[in-house]
Amino acid sequence: MSTGSVRVESRGALALLTIDAPPLNQIGAHVIAGLRAALDEVERAEGVRALVLRGAGDVFSAGADVSLFDGLGPDQAEELIRGFLELGDRIERLPFPTLAAAHGQCIAGGLELALFCDLLWCAEGTLIGLPEARLGIMPLAGGVQRLAARAGVGRARAMAFSGGIYPAERVEPWGVVDRVIVTGELEAEFESFGTQLAAGPTKSFAAIKRVLLAERRGSVGMADEALVTEIGSIFASVDAKAGIEAYLRGDLAGVSFVGA
Repeated sequence: MSTGSVRVESRGALALLTIDAPPLNQIGAHVIAGLRAALDEVERAEGVRALVLRGAGDVFSAGADVSLFDGLGPDQAEELIRGFLELGDRIERLPFPTLAAAHGQCIAGGLELALFCDLLWCAEGTLIGLPEARLGIMPLAGGVQRLAARAGVGRARAMAFSGGIYPAERVEPWGVVDRVIVTGELEAEFESFGTQLAAGPTKSFAAIKRVLLAERRGSVGMADEALVTEIGSIFASVDAKAGIEAYLRGDLAGVSFVGA
């Protein structure tokens, strides 16, 4: 179905969210509303076990619609950014793997949106960057800290200070991008991998995500504590029992996870 400027499709247990706000898929009020509505739908749906976020047309997203910021006072700006961060928090807390599949341009707010996902794949030549400093502002939706988590503080500082735009191939070795895909093959690759993720042990994936969030937002010690709290439910899961039994049979290739 269509929710504002975001289309929501179901391909079995894989949910596909497509930003469709031509020509540049800029993140304005309609796209933000569409993303919220799409997440409402995904969270209500039964059986979703993986999600891919992509952009229609020539680009993933060229960033925020700058007209959003025109005339904003400090209080209004804080409210706007807090709302976008809350949207990102919803994406990060989804209890299954998420993949941003970018092409063309994935810059500024578009990159920040992609970085809320667990994985970021790009087609060859995709332009990546945080150019906000050129406007006298800063990355407004958590991009600096999420780049630091992926590529280190030094890389995040350099990218944000310079406002530079880089091809995905250059930033992949830094850890900014997880994988660069041959032009024309991105959709087939993300569908195949997304379907694979959706067939995986969903409870295990959800626990891994919660532990990593505890580490990123707190400390390794907090992540260790989160790990301990997850263990009981993991070992009680159907998927853990199936996986362990398959291993003992020497038949891991034949294990089938049901997400429970």
